[in-house]
Amino acid sequence: MKFQPDRRNFIKSGFAGLTAAALFKSGVSLSNQAPFRLTASRGQFVFGEDQENPTQVMYYNQSIPGPVIRIPRGREVLIPFHNALDEPTSIHWHGIRIDNAMDGVANLTQPPVLPGQDFEYRFTPPDAGTYWYHTHMRSWAQLAFGLAGVLIVEEDEPPPVDQDLVFAIDDWRLDRQMQMDTGSFGSMHDWSHGGRLGNFITVNGETEKTYDVASGERIRLRLLNIANARIMNLLFSEPRISIVAIDGQPVEAFTPEAGRIVLAPGQRADLIIDLSGDPGSSSQIELVVGEYAYEIARFVYGPKARRKQLLDLPVELPQNPLNKTALPTDFKHVPLLMQGGAMGGMRSATYEGKQMDIRELVKIGKVWAFNGIVGMPSDPLFRVKRGTAISLDVDNDNSWPHAMHIHGHHFVHDRSPGIWRDTALFERGEKGRLQFIADNPGKWLIHCHMVEHMAGGMLTWFEVS
Repeated sequence: MKFQPDRRNFIKSGFAGLTAAALFKSGVSLSNQAPFRLTASRGQFVFGEDQENPTQVMYYNQSIPGPVIRIPRGREVLIPFHNALDEPTSIHWHGIRIDNAMDGVANLTQPPVLPGQDFEYRFTPPDAGTYWYHTHMRSWAQLAFGLAGVLIVEEDEPPPVDQDLVFAIDDWRLDRQMQMDTGSFGSMHDWSHGGRLGNFITVNGETEKTYDVASGERIRLRLLNIANARIMNLLFSEPRISIVAIDGQPVEAFTPEAGRIVLAPGQRADLIIDLSGDPGSSSQIELVVGEYAYEIARFVYGPKARRKQLLDLPVELPQNPLNKTALPTDFKHVPLLMQGGAMGGMRSATYEGKQMDIRELVKIGKVWAFNGIVGMPSDPLFRVKRGTAISLDVDNDNSWPHAMHIHGHHFVHDRSPGIWRDTALFERGEKGRLQFIADNPGKWLIHCHMVEHMAGGMLTWFEVS
């Protein structure tokens, strides 16, 4: 029997004790290139001490999420990876402008890492910021089982804060025995609608996450949506919040309207928060779902204030090389029509060179198309010389939102000029332009980061020579 939560137990599952914190906090800094290896394996994980049956998961280094990896900007790092799973996998370093051979897309930039095999990821991150790493093979299952972690590229001169905190939010679909609802994997309902949405929310692998803070502190909070498909609509009650980076790239600080921040799957935001609550009080962070809001984390103020007056220093991050890039006015325009899904009106599309009607496509699990083509095409969406300015003209001609992610590059969405992103949310019926300079040689993926949509056909690629 599937667990069908009501609005009282949707987020809270009655777990008071938290055991994931020690694992998640056991991150690693590669500033001195200390020996370190990532291992993907199956195992058991307990989200709370009152949980009777450990949940069967996939994880990196036996941690949910995987260990926080901190690396210096502009310095080459080596991260050996071992696959201890019983199936092939690979690691994608989401958001980093990386060498193509290290991008981690199985069967496009590298062979799959087979069970028992190793692969060495070696790259030099050009931009500081908040990023993440995750599986890029059978993502609809492996990501749902837990194969994700946080990657932080340190600034040369980070802003002064009292605490640098991580908020990696995930969405799980579990049954009453706290096991993965494996029977729903591959569900055409999920794949043709909004993707795999869960009934159990964790922050850093914990339920009801708490952060110990002090009045007068200035903290940096790194928000990441690492879920399969859920759009995270977050509500903060703290009044002094500034957004200082989006998808790893610094922005001119601004205050979120009414304390609300929306993150599509794959997106990140860095916040600077000046904590103004009274000693001994607390403030909550809520997830808004429809008409309801559910507490998923809380700031708990200690008995003593750190300082009596809040800091009045300017809130800003040092600029990355990317932020100094000026887009030209002359673009190569590339149309990207998104079709398919439930109530989408797509009648037929081309799959592996064959025109098929929607009934035939559904039978093989394909329900989404880019420009009338379902799944990974043999020819690229476009092929250009290095340095070409691209305008990807997106038309979301269906009934569902999509989080469009471009590998190896950041882009500027015409809806938010001046802000560099790697993932953009397109609501149903929305049109927009994603503009960037194709300056990173190689074969690069474009896909929806609702990973069930990608599995159902919503992916393509381009080549920079």
